[in-house]
Amino acid sequence: MLPLSIFVAVSSALGGQQPTVPQTQTPPIQPNIAPVPLPPAVVLPGPPSAGGAALQRPLTADEAARIALRLQPSLGIARADILAAQGRTQVARSGLNPQFTANAGYTRVENIRSSGSSGGGGGSNGGSNGGSSGGTSGGSSGFTSNVSVNQLLFDFNRTRNAVRQAEALERATTIRLTVTQNDLVFNVKNAFYTFVQNSRLVTVQEANVAARQAQLALAQARLDAGIGAPADVVTATTNLGAAAQSLTQARQTALTSQIALDLAMGVDARTPITPAIAEEPAPNASDVNALIDTALQSRPEIRQIQETLRAANYGVSVARADNSPSVGVSLGIGARGPSDPLATTNATLGINLTWNFGDGGRTSGLIKQARADVLTAQSNLLVTSQTVVRDVAQAYTDLRTAEQRAIIAASQVANATEAVRLAEGRFRAGLTTFIDVTTAQAALVDAQTTSINAEAAVQQARAALRRAVGGG
Repeated sequence: MLPLSIFVAVSSALGGQQPTVPQTQTPPIQPNIAPVPLPPAVVLPGPPSAGGAALQRPLTADEAARIALRLQPSLGIARADILAAQGRTQVARSGLNPQFTANAGYTRVENIRSSGSSGGGGGSNGGSNGGSSGGTSGGSSGFTSNVSVNQLLFDFNRTRNAVRQAEALERATTIRLTVTQNDLVFNVKNAFYTFVQNSRLVTVQEANVAARQAQLALAQARLDAGIGAPADVVTATTNLGAAAQSLTQARQTALTSQIALDLAMGVDARTPITPAIAEEPAPNASDVNALIDTALQSRPEIRQIQETLRAANYGVSVARADNSPSVGVSLGIGARGPSDPLATTNATLGINLTWNFGDGGRTSGLIKQARADVLTAQSNLLVTSQTVVRDVAQAYTDLRTAEQRAIIAASQVANATEAVRLAEGRFRAGLTTFIDVTTAQAALVDAQTTSINAEAAVQQARAALRRAVGGG
């Protein structure tokens, strides 16, 4: 081993330069990865009818609701119930009107058999006289006709209260149509904003796929330049595959929500829909107690139960008068004759009293049933009132919470977007690892998804509050 002084001297003689060895650049090692396929979106063929083509233009939530009110077949059931209730009212009211009866007939009576006898006695000389018996037949015929009218005069208001009961039930059925319409409008709007939400999430996933493709290209370029790691390319490819899966799932969810919106609107499930950029009108939700008071006065469910309770009270009156006397008047004109139908004519005028004073407990049982109906209606009114208060309170809190979430989510999106920009810049400069880029991109997708969900929740909460207060 040379002394240190000799090594220093030799180094000085060589001018301080170290001997160089020729270097050859090592080619980058390409990882063994499979390319990620990006399948196109699944599209349903449109319906053959021209009605679906009319929905190609952008629709707002209100327009979708109006289409549903016109085309949704479920409303036909509610309208049929109204028609049936009108028929029941008409039947009840008929008891107050005159009842006309007419009958006519022809009668022929034939005597099938008649019997008679005659006899004689024998003399003392043993002679005898014969007896005989025989039968004769005959008959009669004639025309009869009669026209009568009967009018109820008084029955302790049993029939009138039955009419009032039927009218109250008819009003309740009519109000139920309004309830059904309000529910339909809310369901359509909820489906509409869900479709908008899922369509926007597709846009987020499409942007995520594009970002993952750019990150893969960046990682591949750094690897080709000899300054990147093969693991970065593998990670970028894996992230691209995950983004493609998320995009495919988002497209399926959006298509499913479009089908649900079509069904809610009452149109063909294949009908394509383009949602318009519009927001649900913001309700005046400054005073929740005022909203509850308005709802208790405006909600059709409350008015429906009130009419049902009114009908139940009339039902008690009807039951109490079930065995009460009833008085009526009748007028009739009749005619008859063997060959001439008008050979003999007559007129009758009568006053009838009917009283079923012993009914074996029927009236008592009817009264119990009617009182039970009143108790049920009263309980339903209380339950419905509590439900209305809950609906308003729940919709109010949902709206306020969704608005707060939307504000927070907007700042999250801004911060996550800046984080992606900084991470990609630092990675290009070689100041950070690729994992920081992928983490920032995932955080951006989460923030955008949260923001879209919060904005959709705001629209749905506004629609829910409007329905809870009593609007359509």
